[in-house]
Amino acid sequence: MGRDTGGCLVVAGSLGGGIWYADRNNSLTEAVVLYPAPRPLEAFELTDANGQPFTGQDLLGHWSLVFVGYTHCPDICPTTLSDLARVYPELTRLSDKVQVVFISADPARDTPERLKAYTGYFNSDFVAATAEHERLTPAVQQLGLIYGIFERDQANYLVDHSASIALVNPAGQLHASFRPGFDEQNPVPLVDGAVLVKDFSRIVARWGE
Repeated sequence: MGRDTGGCLVVAGSLGGGIWYADRNNSLTEAVVLYPAPRPLEAFELTDANGQPFTGQDLLGHWSLVFVGYTHCPDICPTTLSDLARVYPELTRLSDKVQVVFISADPARDTPERLKAYTGYFNSDFVAATAEHERLTPAVQQLGLIYGIFERDQANYLVDHSASIALVNPAGQLHASFRPGFDEQNPVPLVDGAVLVKDFSRIVARWGE
């Protein structure tokens, strides 16, 4: 695990007590990792952009692409959400159960109103949620994601966070993680949307959904 200069934690290897592995037998790219078996999630409760509870029940019946970040993020979050919005039509053609979930790691500044406006800018179908840290941290960690706030006493503090996108299957289980790559021209770690679509299509085909 290492921190890059763009305010993001790059996480690889063993996460949340489970061993990640690359499944090379089904032609997935190296940008995606799968659990040996989908992992059930513990109960959690966040608050969505409409001020309503967002729980594990809201993941059931969906292929959920879950990304953690914050609305004041200068680079990774807007770029990732923009890319997800760009490939969203392709994802929904592969499965009508797809949903994108943006979890804010900055509940002090990211009110429901702000979250709704922020995600709505990229796609009105995108779901946003957050919670106070005592509820937020364990919910995020069990998805194999992580965040940290530093210099919180400053008005324009930054939040370090994972750049990966977790994939939760329709049974509400952690299924896979799409990992960020690095471009020599752009040192900010980002998940490649086109590669994500390719891997997602193969995962869905194997699952039979």
